[in-house]
Amino acid sequence: EEGWGMAGSAQCGFVGGLTRDLGRPVQRAKRVDCAARERAMRAASLANARCCMATASVGETAPNAGKAYAADVPDVLRDILERKVVEVAALKQAMAEDPAHALHAVVASKGAVERSRRFYKALDKIPGTLALIAEIKRRSPSKGHIGTISDAADLARLYYDAGASCISVLTDMEGFGGSLGDLREVVKAQERFRGDYPPPCPVLRKDFTIDEIQIAEAAEAGASAVLLIVAALGAQRTKELLADAHAYGLDVLVEVHSEDELTIAIDAGAEIIGVNNRDLRTFEVSLDVSARLKPLMPEGAKLVAESGIRDALDAWKLRDMGYHAILVGETLVTAYESQTENRNMYGGGYNVAKGLARALISKGSVDFTSPSAAAFYGAGEGAKESLGTLEM
Repeated sequence: EEGWGMAGSAQCGFVGGLTRDLGRPVQRAKRVDCAARERAMRAASLANARCCMATASVGETAPNAGKAYAADVPDVLRDILERKVVEVAALKQAMAEDPAHALHAVVASKGAVERSRRFYKALDKIPGTLALIAEIKRRSPSKGHIGTISDAADLARLYYDAGASCISVLTDMEGFGGSLGDLREVVKAQERFRGDYPPPCPVLRKDFTIDEIQIAEAAEAGASAVLLIVAALGAQRTKELLADAHAYGLDVLVEVHSEDELTIAIDAGAEIIGVNNRDLRTFEVSLDVSARLKPLMPEGAKLVAESGIRDALDAWKLRDMGYHAILVGETLVTAYESQTENRNMYGGGYNVAKGLARALISKGSVDFTSPSAAAFYGAGEGAKESLGTLEM
């Protein structure tokens, strides 16, 4: 069991026949419960990783240029990033001990993978239309428990039906209750819509990326994009990891919270910039952060507002500011689990989260009516149509 680390999550999913499990060939006949395995093995993997951190490496196949993360980071981030250093070391150790590890082939393909830009294109809507990045998140350090989410793929299908443009999946287990297994299941579920309209939602791996090998891991799991947090990485690492992600064919959501961080994102060449309305030092949330940074945004970049989006009015305000997309997790997950279905004698089930998601992206605007009226009736024909459907 030594050296398993996060590598086990890369080996979870839908497997059949002979697969490698902890370095041994194992016959698989059913789906592996990835989250349960990660929880069960975590203690052993972290203990081993702490022993091997100083020497773990995959040599030329997975270089780790520069410092792992920025020196001046908020305390809540520092604890998470220190844990990520351990997880990365364990993953590299697992690769070093297993020449047949799946990530070796992924790393070898770096630079030879053509970028599809699926995630970027999914945010490229006609003017006046807001894209929704719907998130799968079970808990967070600031809020604690959010939702059980027994079936991530089922929630992803609901997001697709509700009109989401992209799906974000938390893959950090300890802080957020997610796993790479969730990501794999969501990607597999979305691929069933290939050939349909709209096409499958591209999937963002939302984690605390500090090393290139995590990007390779995301690519191997089927993600279309990864998250880079400027507050965690600083200028040099943000630029390096952005280039790495593009070399693996992935898009990047670069997250900022201040003017200085936005400057770093722009200088690094970010094509998708996310504004986190939550201050990671105080946990205070305000849409004023998005309003303050919007005039400083570069032309051509896709702009995403994150955190603090509770209802359709918040979404419409951000769209009126000029944001192309919103990333919403807690609000949708809470709605999804608060009421599995709305049923009546006239029709089938209709989940509350599905209605909320449609309201968030409806073509309404607080510029054309009073906020109180918009809350009840919508503002603009698009909003009236969407909210009218819910009313019916």
